Amino acid sequence: MNKLGLVLSGGGSKGAYEIGVYKALKKLKKEIDIVTGTSVGAINGVFITQNDLKGSLNFWDHATFKNIYDENEFPQVEDEKISKIYLQYAKSFINEGGLDIYKMKNIFDDYFKPSKFFGSNINYGLVTYNFTSKKPVIKTKQELTKNNIKDYVLASASCYPAFKPYLIDNEMYIDGGYYDNLPINLAIDLGATEIIAVDLRAIGFKKNTKDKSVDVTYITPRNKIGSFLVFDKMQARKAIKLGYNDTMKTFGKLEGNKYTFRKYNLIKNYNKHIDNFETTLKDLFKNSDNKILNKIFQTDTFKDFLNNKTLYNNFNNLIEEAGKIFNFDESNIYNIKSYNKGLLTALSNAEAIELEETFIQIKSKKLEGLIDRRKIVKYFYNQIEKKQISFKFVVPFINEFLVALYIYVIKSPRMVY
Repeated sequence: MNKLGLVLSGGGSKGAYEIGVYKALKKLKKEIDIVTGTSVGAINGVFITQNDLKGSLNFWDHATFKNIYDENEFPQVEDEKISKIYLQYAKSFINEGGLDIYKMKNIFDDYFKPSKFFGSNINYGLVTYNFTSKKPVIKTKQELTKNNIKDYVLASASCYPAFKPYLIDNEMYIDGGYYDNLPINLAIDLGATEIIAVDLRAIGFKKNTKDKSVDVTYITPRNKIGSFLVFDKMQARKAIKLGYNDTMKTFGKLEGNKYTFRKYNLIKNYNKHIDNFETTLKDLFKNSDNKILNKIFQTDTFKDFLNNKTLYNNFNNLIEEAGKIFNFDESNIYNIKSYNKGLLTALSNAEAIELEETFIQIKSKKLEGLIDRRKIVKYFYNQIEKKQISFKFVVPFINEFLVALYIYVIKSPRMVY
């Protein structure tokens, strides 16, 4: 009989992403038989074994600095800049040997339901590391009890040196990532014949999968989901949404890469606009022959576009680049019609940069952080409308030019989807 294993990696506060994955798997009606986890994956694994989505969402809403750390241990950083937060961790390690994770016990108590956990049909396993004996420690559901489960889960999540080692029977335990941060082999040992592995790509060791016959589907964050030591409610909520979106895309229910679109939206958008896009591009460049154009034509992007080889993925990458330039929320699920309308609105609100200002900044090679990319797009858009392109600026701003062209092409009072 097939058994589905869900493997959850460590990753500190990034672990909220794993609950987004869990939410999507429930939506997809994936029946989970086995859960294994390391560090924060061990914590999330308990909630998933309990089949408690609501509880896990509430847990991450309360996993904040205020609830995890005592103020005398970790004074609040007013602006919560990552550099200052890490400085606090470093000071704590130097002065105290790390922060105490024991306050997490209270949070764990609020959401751990022993009857649901031990009565669940889902098997469970975690990885921690005995720092005293220098040996890994594997604990499965059959070896855990109501009295010891909290200790081993929190031991697995004691991310040394940020946190102090966790004491169990006078022996020191630290984060299971020191042995295996993605315990796929543990899931196989527990009987998994198919695995969904959520890899947060955090620091830690990973073991090679010992049974290559087991099918493993990897889900990893496609977007930045914050620092692994920064516990913040809004960051957690965004990570949950991204975990959900990435999972639905992995299983073909949504589309996109860093941005997320309804199914079939992108292919419809491609079919509708690609011919006009390529024709307009050729019209802009016809009857032009100079050294700057030759440089443009030599780029792989323009070779494809000018030879009617605009690949579907390239076109969609351009759409996502537009969202990035205009600061669209990466965690939303978009309908392409509203997405395109949003681009038109954002462009209308942007100001075009002055030509001379652009020239000076290009010549001084001070581009990063000085030029608002929205203004560059608006600048090219205005030129495309007038059919007058300053080709010398296309070379350093190819993406901005192509985004302007895309927005120009989609601007139509009759947008049919």
